Amino acid sequence: MTVSSFIRSVLGKPKRTAPESPVMSSAHLPVREPSLLSQGEIEQRFYQMLFAGNRDEPVTAEQKQVMNIVKDALVKKERRINAVPRLPMVVPKLLRSLRDPDSSVRDYVAIINKDPVMSASVLKLANSVYFNPTGGHVGDIERAIVKLGIDGLRSVLSAAVLQPIIQRESPYFSQTGRRIWSHSLNTAVACEVIAHARRMERFKAYLLGLVHDVGKITLFSELCRRYKLNGDAIPGQQAFIPPLQAQAAQLSALIAKDWQLPDEICEALQEQVNIGPGKQVSPLGHLLYQANLACEAYAFTPKTKTEDLNFLIADFALPKNLFTKLDDVAGQL
Repeated sequence: MTVSSFIRSVLGKPKRTAPESPVMSSAHLPVREPSLLSQGEIEQRFYQMLFAGNRDEPVTAEQKQVMNIVKDALVKKERRINAVPRLPMVVPKLLRSLRDPDSSVRDYVAIINKDPVMSASVLKLANSVYFNPTGGHVGDIERAIVKLGIDGLRSVLSAAVLQPIIQRESPYFSQTGRRIWSHSLNTAVACEVIAHARRMERFKAYLLGLVHDVGKITLFSELCRRYKLNGDAIPGQQAFIPPLQAQAAQLSALIAKDWQLPDEICEALQEQVNIGPGKQVSPLGHLLYQANLACEAYAFTPKTKTEDLNFLIADFALPKNLFTKLDDVAGQL
């Protein structure tokens, strides 16, 4: 099953029931610069965190050639599709059950338990403070499903399926894939929390945050693969950071179109390309810009000093409990 088939299925058909509350206007909104740290400063410090502990040295001519080869290759749709892993075989059966009103908890348990990796991922996420705020260890899939409910299971399932796609192993910078995954999950949670406060569709916002850096990890993985094939010495930070800054956002938007994600998600991702103060973007694009910046700043800020980020809460009118929610996710990844 392809990623696009999974996401279209997990989104399901639009509900005919009225929304819980009015949704935000579809009018485009202006992008604002944060007050104490600029967008560029936050982004630069975030990238330094992603590649922390590794050399910072000029790129070689051979590495520049690799960058161009990878850039040109990923412009081609077939190469992009091949660069992203396929989904576990158990996913189609589970999705059919999730959309079947006659399916029972026992049906879900039987399907998920057939895939040990997915089973472990669902249990790990179900035991996180974010998904399990009341505490109490969830030791089996049946309890996890009962506690999460169908809507919670959709979010957990999406994270469990996309985690191996985003958290890719690499011959270089072994922690970078894990850091990108942590940021992606944090951004998904931030998007959902902000969407709830702004009366927007929560699961669509969650999914947007979850996939927004798929271009970054795909580009990073392809660069690693090509450097390894080239037999280069271990590349330094500058062999990765500039191409990621220049190309990752556009690649995420292209992959979203390859996956045939909803138009609003594709638009929001495309709006992140060269986004900056003064630009007018859609409500989802505006939400993602703010959530991503907040989570990038959260990633490089010591957890004992998250109060230093309250300027972002004020600047962007974010929910006051946003970083508390992110603290709930931390340590569970």
